[in-house]
Amino acid sequence: MRKRDIGVVIPAYNAEATIKDIIKELAGMGLKKENIIVIDDGSADQTYRIVKGLGVTVIHHPKNLGKGASLKDGFNLARSRALKKVFTLDADAQHQVSEIKNFFSHRSLCNLLIGIRKNNLQAMPWPRRLVNRTVSLVVSLLSDKYIPDAQCGFRLIDLKIFDRIKLKTNRYQTESELLIKACRNKYRIDFIPITTRYNSEKSYIKPLIDTIRFINMAVRSLWR
Repeated sequence: MRKRDIGVVIPAYNAEATIKDIIKELAGMGLKKENIIVIDDGSADQTYRIVKGLGVTVIHHPKNLGKGASLKDGFNLARSRALKKVFTLDADAQHQVSEIKNFFSHRSLCNLLIGIRKNNLQAMPWPRRLVNRTVSLVVSLLSDKYIPDAQCGFRLIDLKIFDRIKLKTNRYQTESELLIKACRNKYRIDFIPITTRYNSEKSYIKPLIDTIRFINMAVRSLWR
């Protein structure tokens, strides 16, 4: 797979402290700047201004629509440009951009390659760790496949899966929705260990309302 056929989709919300360095690293790896797609999801800080000046592609949401909505916009734009695959990663610098090379060297022929934060889960703040384990268990049951880390945002996605998968959700449950639908459509999924940094970044997950959204998505998936 040629690097010019691969894009990067980064949902960004109030990421002014980290987004510039992430983009600089991605460009340094030989990924075309115009194929780096940053979705500024209604940030209240300088995220949009910073990204706008870096020569990458920017989608701007005037108000916050959610991580899932940002991902969908990024996927749609990447497909319209005839890209074959996209990486997704978070904008808070918890993912090591340099580990993209490990995804490239992974020999498994799969449609969806997902990072596993298994060795880093103890460093994850405990409320997020509890949510992650619960979500991963439910997604595994609904997918009829063991999913060790359903919420990891570091992924390599074959865009052709969206020929058959239509995402309906708009918030943090979208990544789980994608996994469930990919499994049910018999797409090949594999996993790769990654390093994760947990600093003092603010999590924008709302435990109560996002749990309700996840449960709603999970229940609906039983009939789809």
